[in-house]
Amino acid sequence: MDIVFDRRGDGPPLVLLHGIGHRRQGWSPVMNLLAAERDVIAVDLPGFGDSPPLPPGT
Repeated sequence: MDIVFDRRGDGPPLVLLHGIGHRRQGWSPVMNLLAAERDVIAVDLPGFGDSPPLPPGT
């Protein structure tokens, strides 16, 4: 499975998940602010943004 994500900063990890119909770029306005203190990972869930959908039957 391939998952596309953006990662910025150092510190304790913070994973950002988007809602239905959105994508990781929705977190762009706050990524740098959060990355000042955290290791921020914004993910495109399978089938959204640039991440491919899951294979049939999964």
